[in-house]
Amino acid sequence: MKRILNLEGAINLRELGGYPTADGTTIKYNKLLRSGDISNLTADSLSYLKKYGLRYVVDFRSTDEQQNWADTTSDFYKIYSDPVYPLKGNGEKLAGIINHDNFSYLGMIYQTVVLDTKGQLAYKFLFNLLLENSKADQALLFHCAAGKDRTGIGALLVLKALGVDDETITKDYLLTNLMYENNETIEQTLNDKNGNQDINRMNMTKGDLESITSVFEAIDHYYGSFENYLDSALGIDKSKLLQLKEIYTE
Repeated sequence: MKRILNLEGAINLRELGGYPTADGTTIKYNKLLRSGDISNLTADSLSYLKKYGLRYVVDFRSTDEQQNWADTTSDFYKIYSDPVYPLKGNGEKLAGIINHDNFSYLGMIYQTVVLDTKGQLAYKFLFNLLLENSKADQALLFHCAAGKDRTGIGALLVLKALGVDDETITKDYLLTNLMYENNETIEQTLNDKNGNQDINRMNMTKGDLESITSVFEAIDHYYGSFENYLDSALGIDKSKLLQLKEIYTE
């Protein structure tokens, strides 16, 4: 089964099935997709996604991004607006306390997002939809613009909740860098001179190991464990976590 789905009109579209978990199971195929921009999906790409079973699309982009580069619509899936930005601001303060001005550019942003009350609400919404996606042969796709930062955090949270180890999660995150090599489409689609310059800079910055591991560190520091974070920040208690594993692993 292909991990990278080179569908025309999509940026950085990837399958999340097949990863092993600590429980001895694997994540089901045809249930979870992560992606960047999908505003230019072609008829052939839509046909593929219909056969794949896509029913839910979660859009992490800002309202402006959603208006300027609207997702391709279709009758077989529903699009859910779930902006991660703008943040409330409390997450940046918390991230700054534990970093003491010694952090990578992306790492600081990622820590800010997972600690911020607005960022947490966005991912809580994602997890609630993941619980709804319980029928067989139906899939959910979550995405932002590059499919690296907001989506990368989403994938980290979902994979870790399902029991995938940190090393595998990090490797999945770093796969995005392969998509950036000699790709004019990414440059043209994401580095928009009229767009938000902070988001532009993030989109065009390659991922690195420190950035993703810093998220684990921030969650452990403030919540004690990832399970505590799931429960108190995202509303996923032990019962819901079991439901998620029943839906997405086998």
